[in-house]
Amino acid sequence: MTNQAEVLKGIRVLDFTWSVSGATTTRILASFGAEVIKVEWPKTPDAMRFSMYAKEDEPGLDNGAFFNNLSAGKRGITLNVKSERGMELIHELLKKSDVVTENFSAGVFEKWGLDYETLEKISPGIIYKSISGLGHSGRNKKYGTWGPTAAALSGMTYTSGLPDTHPSGWGYSILDVVAGYTGAYAVMTALYHKKRTGKGQYIDISQVETAMHLTGANLLDYTVNKRSSKRPGFPPGNRSIVSKATPENSYRGKIGCPHNSYRCAGGGQNDWCTIAIFSDDEWNTFKQAIGNPIWTNYDKFNTFEGRLAHQDELDKNIESYTIERDKYEVMELLQSHRIACGAVQMNEDLMVNDPQLKSRGLFENLQHSLLGLRSFEGIPIKMSKTQPYFQKSGPLMGEDNTYVFGTILGYSQDEIDRLTNEGVLWPEDMPKDEIKAIRPLW
Repeated sequence: MTNQAEVLKGIRVLDFTWSVSGATTTRILASFGAEVIKVEWPKTPDAMRFSMYAKEDEPGLDNGAFFNNLSAGKRGITLNVKSERGMELIHELLKKSDVVTENFSAGVFEKWGLDYETLEKISPGIIYKSISGLGHSGRNKKYGTWGPTAAALSGMTYTSGLPDTHPSGWGYSILDVVAGYTGAYAVMTALYHKKRTGKGQYIDISQVETAMHLTGANLLDYTVNKRSSKRPGFPPGNRSIVSKATPENSYRGKIGCPHNSYRCAGGGQNDWCTIAIFSDDEWNTFKQAIGNPIWTNYDKFNTFEGRLAHQDELDKNIESYTIERDKYEVMELLQSHRIACGAVQMNEDLMVNDPQLKSRGLFENLQHSLLGLRSFEGIPIKMSKTQPYFQKSGPLMGEDNTYVFGTILGYSQDEIDRLTNEGVLWPEDMPKDEIKAIRPLW
């Protein structure tokens, strides 16, 4: 690594996050060089530790693929924050930290006696960032949410799926990731503000609110035209929003037709490509690229209005062409004619087959003390001077107790051993039968 990410070197983050949203924030901060210290207690560990094991790995506290991907670059300690001595140690760590993060439900940190005013007294200038479903203010602040719940509340779910049926939802918890990235740039902005003024601040992020810009034209449509999401033909599925010059259905944005996903050769319903065409010139180019089959010259397809009026028939004809060809073959052909077309990629395509991702080096290889050399998702940012990267794999439970309590706080090994014997810390070689069993999420 020639250009190392050291822009946050010397910044210490005390990390109480769990699951995905908060962990995504601290993962990004770690990739830019911050020292992130993840605080856990083995009897109530981060549930992600029990998620998505590789087939060849024995399930265990430190073997979860999801956890290790989310925790790349971080340190880890075991500390019983429910004990009086444990909270005293938290106060000591706060005094030596620049940032503290959590993504509990609203009110949890306050119950611990760690509201922002108290944090500021303990560590003047500290930056406190919280992520929760609906933020830490307002009438519904204590409502519990997961990523899909937040997507529903944000309006995103209603924009998903096909017309005239129920919303399909967005699958994986997209708002966990969006809120995590939002948290990361908010913390970096607060660090810049602190560098200029010497003052910290409280960052309160609502997962639901981070989705508002993702609802895009739908929310804008109500703002401008007062049109509800609930209307005939909405959502349009993979098609572009239909354009008709009527008061009931007026959308004057850039409309594409054809604009859909099309089945390709190579595995039943598994292989698809997407095609989007926005003008008659592009349509004529498309016709030539695929060899001018008879149906492409039907009069009804010669104009945009005609193609729009006969979309069902048009899509069937296009699929009669794509289904005989590999999705990458279709993509390469149409892209060579400057037609927007993309292969719909699966996991193995992203990890093995995509030459663009390989050339960009998105995935990083990290050595894990139990799992060996594994591939991890990198940060999708390229920087010429301070390229983010992960200096280490995710922490084993409590693997950094000696460093954090010894090197950072200055406790002797005898004192650390005594804290361990008193149940304030947990031994690094934890007896598995003493750890509370948690049913894996997946």
